[in-house]
Amino acid sequence: MDNSLSGYTKKYDNEGYGLQYPDGHVIRFYERILKYKLNKTSGNLLDFGCGNGVHSKYFQDVTGGGILMLMV
Repeated sequence: MDNSLSGYTKKYDNEGYGLQYPDGHVIRFYERILKYKLNKTSGNLLDFGCGNGVHSKYFQDVTGGGILMLMV
């Protein structure tokens, strides 16, 4: 069985996963919850957290809304 830390390092650090396209859970959250359950397909987004902003960029692209990123 693979060590989860080495698997994470391989995907994110060595292969650049998550830098060009958002993680699957972000896409599923938009498609299943925001889009179909809550009918939220446009508007603004506040991204509070850390990272490179790829998730916020994805939401901006699919909704056309504005984003405000607060990096910590």
